[in-house]
Amino acid sequence: GGGGGGGEEGTSGSLGSLSLSASAAAVAASTDGEDAVKVLKQIRVDIPRTAQGGIAAFSHPKLQRLMERVLYIWALRHPATGYVQGINDLLIPFMAVLLSGELKRPIQDIDLDAVDNSVFDNVEAGVYGCLSKVLNDIQDHYTSGQPGIQALVLRLQEIIRRIDLKLYQHLEEQGMEFLQFAFRWMNCLLLREFPLPLVIRLWDTYIAEPSEGFSTFHVYFCAVFLIYWSPQLKQMDFPQLMLFMQKLPTSRWGLQEIETLLAEAYVLKSLFHSSPKHLAAPLQAL
Repeated sequence: GGGGGGGEEGTSGSLGSLSLSASAAAVAASTDGEDAVKVLKQIRVDIPRTAQGGIAAFSHPKLQRLMERVLYIWALRHPATGYVQGINDLLIPFMAVLLSGELKRPIQDIDLDAVDNSVFDNVEAGVYGCLSKVLNDIQDHYTSGQPGIQALVLRLQEIIRRIDLKLYQHLEEQGMEFLQFAFRWMNCLLLREFPLPLVIRLWDTYIAEPSEGFSTFHVYFCAVFLIYWSPQLKQMDFPQLMLFMQKLPTSRWGLQEIETLLAEAYVLKSLFHSSPKHLAAPLQAL
């Protein structure tokens, strides 16, 4: 992963030693060299840790370089946010859909070594555009202190208190804070909780929402998802809760389970969101 170059090399030397593409280097030219190298190094640390949905293709060097360029250029073009761990996960559904769309077959069946570079260029442009669109709607998830995520976790907490008080009280009695499990749900948009095809189905609905699919509607989906496990959770103590919530048993889920929860989330949103008084006052009190 390159050492970042010494101070004598200057910006172009430091970036050059990290083998940046010409487009990334051009964007970096107007950025402080040391900061740019630091961002790139962090991205390179995180890419191998990305939630890959059990699909080996995402470990291929060509796709890892594609992810690196998208994340790096996005970070440099959005200095108020910059790169934050978790954003790397958000590329995976878009890469899977766009690559499969270009080559008309599932990503698992693609021989990436045989794919023309022009295909990767098209996919890279599409992934960058999709990531930008999603992050524009939830940019306060990733600014300093991540206020957007904090607000959504508070909203989730309040919804659960209203519709499943016994679960809310049980979690409170066991010392289980919502932030301990729901932070990841908001930060990675449930990518780490479901098999990839189900995440793609879920995000399809988020994208189709007129507005705030990845924020407002996402909270209602998280609420019905949590309540789905309520009977089991109420029987668990703190260590059991922590273990269970870290790896929820969804590996055998299919589209039916996701679509049932989506329908329940729509009902919940219609009950709460069309009547802001149901929710707004307690949130202000928090």
